[in-house]
Amino acid sequence: MDEERIEKLREKGIAPTIQRLVVLQYLEESTTHPTVEEIYEALKGQYPTFSKATVYNTLQVLTQAGLIQELTIEKEKAHYDPRPDIHHHFFCRRCHRIYDVEIDCSVVKRGMVEGHKIEMVQAYFYGLCARCREEGDA
Repeated sequence: MDEERIEKLREKGIAPTIQRLVVLQYLEESTTHPTVEEIYEALKGQYPTFSKATVYNTLQVLTQAGLIQELTIEKEKAHYDPRPDIHHHFFCRRCHRIYDVEIDCSVVKRGMVEGHKIEMVQAYFYGLCARCREEGDA
């Protein structure tokens, strides 16, 4: 799998450093849309030379290359998504979990809106997730 990640980085003109490979692997294996802090906390034990700045800088490089998405679904902190394709997100106001949401959107399919070319879409839905609703907070 590392060979695939190395190739993915090289295709974008990015040097495949250990930091970039480890952060990319963590994101690809995560289902939580983690923050810089969460990624740092998860990796620092295994990679004691990592700093928050290293994680942040790595995420910026991966975002700028179009390999991941930076989500601004919460005002206080950014979350990161390993899926760079166009899709939407749902944020639970109770548990703060972020879910990928697949919506059939004809505007996105056309790639144009009122003569403007769509290059990126970030649509956020807010409310209570199914798990929190089942726990009785509907």
